[in-house]
Amino acid sequence: MARELTGRQGLLVRAVARLSRRIEANASQRAPVDTGNMRRMIRQDPITVSADGRRVFGGVTSHANYSRFVHDGTAPHVIRPRRAKALRFQIGGRTVFAAKVNHPGTRARPFLLNAALEEIARLQDTQLS
Repeated sequence: MARELTGRQGLLVRAVARLSRRIEANASQRAPVDTGNMRRMIRQDPITVSADGRRVFGGVTSHANYSRFVHDGTAPHVIRPRRAKALRFQIGGRTVFAAKVNHPGTRARPFLLNAALEEIARLQDTQLS
């Protein structure tokens, strides 16, 4: 019985794989796009089964190195130069130099969490109807 559920092609393994694919597709649609790199880096994790064969694990991860900052947001923070005495950037077409900048932080955009919650709710709705 356990093999039929959690074996390599077991029912639960296929169900978790299907749910992970749906979350991956949903998260890719929800991910904010600038260059499209983060959207391309969203991948389904390998499906694994616990050693006792009672649990099946799956997941979806965004592998872009800045995904956490987009997903969870950032607190206000100070930006200081690393290799120079001043920061250099453009404001209104003018070059500006500053010893530090107070960044206001960024709001969270939890595209992975929202995709997972939506797909789980959809799954629950189909199970209840």
